[in-house]
Amino acid sequence: MNKTFIKNSGLALSGGIMIALMVTVNGVLAARLGNWVALVIIHLIGLITAAAVLIFKKSLKDITGGVPVKYMMGGILGVFTILLNNMCVNNIGVSMTLGLALVGQIIASAAAEHLGLLGMVKKKITLRKAPAYLIMTAGAAIMIIWS
Repeated sequence: MNKTFIKNSGLALSGGIMIALMVTVNGVLAARLGNWVALVIIHLIGLITAAAVLIFKKSLKDITGGVPVKYMMGGILGVFTILLNNMCVNNIGVSMTLGLALVGQIIASAAAEHLGLLGMVKKKITLRKAPAYLIMTAGAAIMIIWS
């Protein structure tokens, strides 16, 4: 195996662990303080952290980095994602929440690729890709069923 594959696999695993921890902590915060208060706290912490990084890097002058504002609107989806995750974690648990989120991401990414949404190059869904989608969906189903 090459070093890039190992590094990327480690990063993906670390990212998955961090997401599971984040969803759990956010869910506990929402259970104790309420969904809306938790949502505000979570995003204020994110804003303060991002500002601290930008100040540390001394890159506040060109905060957008030349990225069009329309591409930054995805942050609005983040607000709803966290709100829905917080609501789901307290009702159906972390594993099922993450499993259903994974299935949703698989469907959304397949549609975006197939239709060329968000400025992506169109990549049609083919039978060759079916095993990958089935394996990802089966993994999510296992998480949901045996959680």
